Amino acid sequence: MFGIGEEEIAAVADTIRQGILTRFQGKTTGYLARAERELAQKTGVRHALMVNSGTSALISAMVALGIGKDDEVLVSAYTWISTPLAPMLLQAIPKLVEIDESLTMDPDDLERKITPRTKAIMVIHMANRCCDMDRIMAIADRHGIPVVEDACQAVGGVYKDRRLGAIGKIGCFSFNNYKNISCGEGGAILTDDDVLFDRARLWHDAGTFVQSYDAPVRIPLFAGQDYRASEIQGALIFEQLKRLDPGLAMLRERVKLAAGVIEAEGKYRVAPSNDPVSAASLAIQFPTQEAFAKVAAKKEWKNIHDTAGRHVYMNWPPLVNRLAYRDDVNPFLTPAGSEVRFDEKTAPRTLDILKRTMYVGLQWDAPLSEIERMAREL
Repeated sequence: MFGIGEEEIAAVADTIRQGILTRFQGKTTGYLARAERELAQKTGVRHALMVNSGTSALISAMVALGIGKDDEVLVSAYTWISTPLAPMLLQAIPKLVEIDESLTMDPDDLERKITPRTKAIMVIHMANRCCDMDRIMAIADRHGIPVVEDACQAVGGVYKDRRLGAIGKIGCFSFNNYKNISCGEGGAILTDDDVLFDRARLWHDAGTFVQSYDAPVRIPLFAGQDYRASEIQGALIFEQLKRLDPGLAMLRERVKLAAGVIEAEGKYRVAPSNDPVSAASLAIQFPTQEAFAKVAAKKEWKNIHDTAGRHVYMNWPPLVNRLAYRDDVNPFLTPAGSEVRFDEKTAPRTLDILKRTMYVGLQWDAPLSEIERMAREL
C-alpha cells in the first residue's frame, strides 16, 4: 500500500551483489535477521519470525499451539480462506463466529460458540479494522483459551496503544502485494512466548538445527516443513518497515477527516470502530439491506458482499464442499466435525452486515482537499 522506492531497490541489489539470498547465508547479520529484530521492536514483542506467506504464518501458529485432530478453532466469519484452512490442514475443525457492525468478531457470539473442544480463538483484524480485544481477551482468559491474531490485513495497526498482532498469544502478518507493506509474498509470526517461538521456528524450517538465529532452539527438535523467507524478502521488509508508521499516520488522518465530514452531513452512518482514535479504515453502514439497495441503485454503490466476495465464506469451495485432499485427513468427516457446515445458516448476521455495508476507499497520500471533496460528494 505504502509504495516501494529506491531504498528497497538498493537493499535488494545489495543482498544480490553479496550473493546472500538465504537465511543460511545471511546468518544473524543478514536482512532477514535485521528485519525480524526491527519488526519485534516495532510491535513490542520478544520474537518475530519471517516466513514465506501469511498462510504459512497462520499454519505455524496452529502448530506452535499444538492444534490437531478433532480440536475446534473459532474463526471470525469475515476473513480470507487461509484463516480457517490453517486449522483444517492440521485436522482440526474451524468453526465460524459472527461479526458485529464493527466488521470484526462479535464477542457475544464468540462466548456462545465456545465448547470443551475449543483449543484456540483466531481473531481477524480485517481491512485495518481492529477487533474488540479487551472483551475478547477477557473471554479467552476466563476460559483458558489462547488467542491468535490474524493481523495480515492490519500490519502496523494499533488497538488502544498496543500493536495488533502483539496482544494475543501469537500474531500473524502477511506481506503480499495487497498489504500495508509488501515484499510480493511473505509473512511473519509474532510472540512473547519462547516455547511458541521455538515451535514455530522448527515447523517453518525442517533444517532449523543447521541455521543461525539470535538464540538457539531450546526445545526437543521435531519434524517440520519449509516455509522459509528469503534474504530478498527480508531486504524489502527491512526498508518497508520505515514507511509503515508514517503511511498509517497519513491514512488515519484521512479517515478521520472523511468520517467527520460524513457524520456532520448526517445522511449516512459510519460503521463503528473498536478504537476510533486509531481508526485506519472507513465504511458506511445502513440499517437494512433494502435501505442500502435503495441508495446504491442511484449512486452505483456496491456493498462489501459483492465487491469483496473472496472474503465471503460462502464463496470458499474447499470449505463449503468440506473437501480435503484425502478423506482420512478431513476433519469434517469425523464424528466431531460432521455437523459443521458453511452455508447461509452458519453466520447469517455476518452475511447481512456485509450486504448493507460499503467501504469508502481512501488513498493514503491523497491531498486532504481531495478527501474532503470526495466525502462531501457521497
